[in-house]
Amino acid sequence: MKHVLLEMKIPMVGFLIVLLGQTETCYTIPLSPTTWRPVVLMHGLTASRSHMQHVEDWIKQDFPGIFVLNVEIGNGVLDSIFIGMNRQVDIFAAAVQSHPELQSGFNFIGHSQGGLIVRSYVERFNNPPIYNFVSWAGPQAGVFGIPFLNALCSDEYCPWLAEVATAIADGWHNGTIQDTIAPAGYWRPPFNNSLYLSTNKFLADINNERTLKNDTYRRNIISLNMFALGIATKDSIVIPKTSPWFSFYANNSDTFVVPWNETKMYLEDWIGLRTLNDSGRLLHGAIPCTHIGLKEPSCKPYAYDAFARPLLNNTIPFLKN
Repeated sequence: MKHVLLEMKIPMVGFLIVLLGQTETCYTIPLSPTTWRPVVLMHGLTASRSHMQHVEDWIKQDFPGIFVLNVEIGNGVLDSIFIGMNRQVDIFAAAVQSHPELQSGFNFIGHSQGGLIVRSYVERFNNPPIYNFVSWAGPQAGVFGIPFLNALCSDEYCPWLAEVATAIADGWHNGTIQDTIAPAGYWRPPFNNSLYLSTNKFLADINNERTLKNDTYRRNIISLNMFALGIATKDSIVIPKTSPWFSFYANNSDTFVVPWNETKMYLEDWIGLRTLNDSGRLLHGAIPCTHIGLKEPSCKPYAYDAFARPLLNNTIPFLKN
């Protein structure tokens, strides 16, 4: 069967450029469909599991018999905003640990905030372990700047969203704000790094930014078989849009973005990115879609077919009951 796909180019630095091409795609069908490695999905901000339904359907069509867990945090849309990030990580861990189908590990696809939640799960839990990790526009290095809010949720359904954004911008250093508004946990102001490091309860921890490093976080990240980070080239939500590559503003600037492989986090290998890259297990994808569009049918040839699906084509040993 012919598919319009993306041509994948992976040079030594682990960078993946997405170019429109056409090719044949073949997948090996295992002797037993139960041997496909399971897949777990995690939705983003102002979303629920229904927002990942297209992705779940694509996976089940491509890999018959596969087990897919499409996780929802609480009631989805509201709780994705009003439960702090640390608590959301715990909720995700409890969800995957309650399913025996995942006991031998799983592949993962996360959209937006979901990719950040589950990267934190890898560092803090990773039991059951993740094999291949795919993040679509997850703000891995944080955010700074008010996004195009109506792209997240229209005024008709979320008339209070602008007030939430203002609360984050004004109270990002407040522990209560961080515990009750999820994005406050990964708001990273480049003009006040010392206050950020001393007050942030989530991002500064999982990115190992403080002087005392947590080596468990690094060990768990480098245990991944593949860590695939995709940005949406038309993103108007994540600011800067290169944050999903761990590329963020330089200190005291909101215009100059430090390339991911020139940051101290990478050069000093705080969470294992350099180790992954040196072993060919870190991929950076530029996906020609909007932030919201990454999980929609219009973006399927780019975000799913070319970027994510090849990393789902693997099996686990058949387990007898």
